[in-house]
Amino acid sequence: MIIFLYGENEFLSSRKLAEIKQKFTEKNNPAPAGLFDFAEKEFDLGNIALDATSGGLFSDKKLIMIKNLLAAKKIPGNESFENFLKRKNKGEYKDVILVFWEGKKFGKDSKIYKFLQKNAKKQDFPFLKGAQLTSWISQEVKERSENMTTIGKETAEKLAVFTEEDPFLLSSEIDKLIAYKGKGEIRGIDVDLLVKAKIDTDIFKTVDALARRDKKEALRLLHGHLNSGDDPFYILSMFFYQFRNLVKIKPLVDKNWSVQEISGKLKMHPFVARKSLDQARNFSWESLKRLYQRLCDIDFETKTGKIDIGLALDHFIAVV
Repeated sequence: MIIFLYGENEFLSSRKLAEIKQKFTEKNNPAPAGLFDFAEKEFDLGNIALDATSGGLFSDKKLIMIKNLLAAKKIPGNESFENFLKRKNKGEYKDVILVFWEGKKFGKDSKIYKFLQKNAKKQDFPFLKGAQLTSWISQEVKERSENMTTIGKETAEKLAVFTEEDPFLLSSEIDKLIAYKGKGEIRGIDVDLLVKAKIDTDIFKTVDALARRDKKEALRLLHGHLNSGDDPFYILSMFFYQFRNLVKIKPLVDKNWSVQEISGKLKMHPFVARKSLDQARNFSWESLKRLYQRLCDIDFETKTGKIDIGLALDHFIAVV
């Protein structure tokens, strides 16, 4: 058997590789005698072909894992390895399982790649997005907790936003949330408490306050960030981020588009789309254009030394 695992989602492809390795180990004891794991710094295809075709001390069963071969530049022993692949494809070496694992970027011009495309059992692992990712998070929580813990759709979306959909970070945060919760439903408040957001979702709270015209609360949130040492230019960038979302969403909100339609049209995460939709309803189109232009002016004036960034942020909230 020849298996080809590849794709941008290295978390899922690596997990699949580990599953293949575990199954082989369980079925073929002692596994180490027939287990070969070649990383990119160890490539000598002639030696790999020799290991694959030579008799084992305890068993003829072999699992040979070759990682990032297609991404490597110069590899010795290519001719003998290609010959081995051809012979295996014709039915020889039936006790040898070959697994090729590739990360995000690899060359597609080599003879080996073309051979794998034609003859291997292929599995692509793309990044999960939207409903697929939310469903994956929900399933992972159930499986890892043995159905003791669950997570709702909106909370799963929030977790995805907090981690910027990074599968490795998502995995560790899921384990953390399950350990904290024990049993029951993981809620948004649990994510707020335990997960360090890669995107600062406090910006939603500040813009919520502005949308309600609660300038006192917006100023409290702003100065809470400033007093804790947050970079005011970072805060300005977050205002840009969310008001840019509102400017994009407002015309669609006025046409009564749903969250799902907006998310699909703008390639925006459903959690962000939902929060932005609610906020956009409380701003007129003219006020959003005016506020976004004011943010552009603040960016120019602070970078040219015409105004202090802290005073500029205070003034921005005052004129909403």
